Amino acid sequence: MNDEAKLEAMAQRLGAQAAERLNVERTAAAVIERLRAEPARDARWSWMQPTWLRIAAALVILVGGGLIAHQLLVQPGTSRGGHEIAHFVRDDLTDLSADQLREVLSRLDETLDLGRIPTPEADLENLDAQQLRAVLRSLEG
Repeated sequence: MNDEAKLEAMAQRLGAQAAERLNVERTAAAVIERLRAEPARDARWSWMQPTWLRIAAALVILVGGGLIAHQLLVQPGTSRGGHEIAHFVRDDLTDLSADQLREVLSRLDETLDLGRIPTPEADLENLDAQQLRAVLRSLEG
């Protein structure tokens, strides 16, 4: 006998031994007993659960999309009038007292006076470097 024939004979013996050990009636009784012990699932809930999951997923997508659109459309730091206030200026000015604010405003006036465009009659040679820079900035637009 060749090796294949030996293997087939061995497999038939093993199959026969396994079939002899298998008690079909006892296995069927155990399956039926287990099915009776476990409560049947409610068919009504089995189809509703995916529906509720779909509704919840749609709500999450809608709310998330709304928040993203809000973040993209409304820029931070803008007021309802559409004027943007630089956060660092706002933070610095809120900490100042009334006297300090007056001092800042007076220096701002001085700075703005330096930025005025000289009249055509004025001589550009008499301007200092800062005034010349202000004239050039005003001409650039």
